[in-house]
Order: sequence, then structure tokens, then C-alpha cells
Amino acid sequence: MNQLKIIERKNQRVLTSAQLAEAYGTDYKTISNNFTRNKTRYTEGKHFILLVGEERREFLNNHQIDDSSKHAKHIYLWTMKGALLHAKSLGTDKAWEAYEGLVDDYFNKVERLQNMQVPTTVPTTIEGILELAVINMKDIRQELSQVKNENRRLQLVVDNEIWLTENQKAEIQEAVNARVGFLMKKGYEAHFQSIYRALKSHFNVPKYDKIKRSDFDLAIDLIKGWYPKKKEEAN
Repeated sequence: MNQLKIIERKNQRVLTSAQLAEAYGTDYKTISNNFTRNKTRYTEGKHFILLVGEERREFLNNHQIDDSSKHAKHIYLWTMKGALLHAKSLGTDKAWEAYEGLVDDYFNKVERLQNMQVPTTVPTTIEGILELAVINMKDIRQELSQVKNENRRLQLVVDNEIWLTENQKAEIQEAVNARVGFLMKKGYEAHFQSIYRALKSHFNVPKYDKIKRSDFDLAIDLIKGWYPKKKEEAN
């Protein structure tokens, strides 16, 4: 991801549609179409800031925008929560990885000195210097704690919204193959598709690869404990 030009509006960092498209490895039209299809899910002021008329002209005059956004009649500026909704709409591993990067390196990245308690006078004694160092260390620890909490929250969002990884899908397939082989050695008439149907039914998904990452361990346990129904045994 290239270094994004920082844009701030109403005391928060935002991204234009073109910047968001660049970060997610897609194009401006896809971002626009995603928004149009899911417009009821977006709330102005929470997920985006809409600039029209004089606000648009003022924004373009104050910011050097070199992408397709500057030609649009309406300029949408996406907040961190808006970027999350777009990542959900795209639903790709690349989009989710890009969103994590945006959270860490763009939306939550602030100059540490802005949050430090800087004294009006520079300390000249050892005691004063040590006192300032302690204050700054407290600020740094607090900032690191906030980052860790945000990362934990983001990981929960990702695990509960994104589908199985390629490695997890491969493990599911291996577990199904192993289970069928085990049951057939025991004299059961086991079928691959029966296990996949059980997975889809249990997790209420159209395909097994749409199982959520957070349910991966449950899916493996289900496979390992699966037996054919009596009707299948009789056939």
C-alpha cells in the first residue's frame, strides 16, 4: 500500500473514495457501487462526510486532490467505520488486511508529541528531567495500551466477519478425507458430500468455505465426530 496523503475533516482522519479504492486494491467505481447497493447501512457523519456545493469547492481549494474524486459532483470522505463497511462489502482477504493496515498506519496514527504533557519551561535539573521522562513514559504506555485494545477489537471483528482462510479450507478438506477413510475402514458407507452437507446445515451457509473463521475449530470437531445416518448405513 502506497503512503496515503493524510486528509482530516471535522477533527478526524478520512479517505476519499479513490484513496479507499487504492488501499483495497480495487477501483473507484467498485467503491461507489458498493455504497449504492448498501446505502441504507451507511450513516452520514458516522460512516462518511458528504461534501457538496461550497463545502466541496472549499475542500478542493485546501487539499491537493489528484484523483477522480475531484471531478465528482459530490465528494464522499470515508471515516474508519465507513472503511470497515466497505471491507465487509468487498469481503476479500486483501481488503481485510488493507483495513487492518489503515487502522494501524492511517486512522489511529498520531504524532506522539501531541499527546504528551509538554511543560512550559524546559527542566534544567536531573530531578526535573527524570520527572518529565516518567510523565512521557506514562503517556507512551497509555498509547500502547489503546493500540493493543484496538487491535484486539479489530481481530474480533475480522474473525466474526471474514470467511475461512485458504489454509483453513485445506484443513477442512483434509479432515473430511480422513474422516471418510476412517469410517470406511470401520465398515461404514461414508460419503464426502454428506459431511459437507452436515457442515452447511450446521453453520447455515450455502458453501462450506463460507464458514466464519471463528467457527473453524467447531467445524473440525463436527467433522471428527460425524457418522452416517442410519438410512445411509442401510444403503
